[in-house]
Amino acid sequence: DLTDQNKRRYDLFIACILLVFGVYHSINYFGHLAVPNPDFTGFLESARQFWSPGDAHYFKRAPVLGMLQIPLGHLIGGPHPDLAGGWLLNAIIHPFNLLLLWLVGRKLIGGAALWVALAAILSPQTMYLLTEPICETLLLFLTLLTLFFMFRRSKWCYLFASITTMVRFEGAALILAAFVLDCLYDRRRKNIIGALICSFLASVPLGLWLLAMKLNPGNAFYVENLSASRLTNMPEILQS
Repeated sequence: DLTDQNKRRYDLFIACILLVFGVYHSINYFGHLAVPNPDFTGFLESARQFWSPGDAHYFKRAPVLGMLQIPLGHLIGGPHPDLAGGWLLNAIIHPFNLLLLWLVGRKLIGGAALWVALAAILSPQTMYLLTEPICETLLLFLTLLTLFFMFRRSKWCYLFASITTMVRFEGAALILAAFVLDCLYDRRRKNIIGALICSFLASVPLGLWLLAMKLNPGNAFYVENLSASRLTNMPEILQS
């Protein structure tokens, strides 16, 4: 059908334009900030400890970001390889964030998704986070990738939701969303049991990480600081 063929060509053209536009951003803003956000060292620390067997002790930050930044930094070298690795990771991911914003948005708002995607990627906050070698750009990518597969009714969404929890713990909400959507689409017992098993498996890495956090004194930052007993002592919270 000629109409379908033209539509595919149009979609491919738009996808290419968005990727090129994203690459232009990545090149233009690479290394834009010489001094990274203080959280940068925490993400690196949680990943670097796994290169030293038996020395795992820092669990305040999830490890996936640092695990990607460290090898990229060694790949390109330079006086500050970890920082350069963070810039490179954001530069690689950013064009795909723009593409995924459009692809996911089409499922929700149709043709207007193109302009919403451009507005979102050009927002001051998004552009600022592109220059920071911390988790937000990767978090956006994995969240959008999870939603993309979720809307396609693919079980791959559980894998990417699980990885997202190891970028930021709040990614656990995606596992719940995938489970709920699975149950709404198909309420047969077999499908619900399958979704429950996938949700459990996707939650295992986060569960193990939180357990390690709890078992290591001084690491349970979120758990301890948000408890009722800790909130009664604000100076102690600020010092931690």
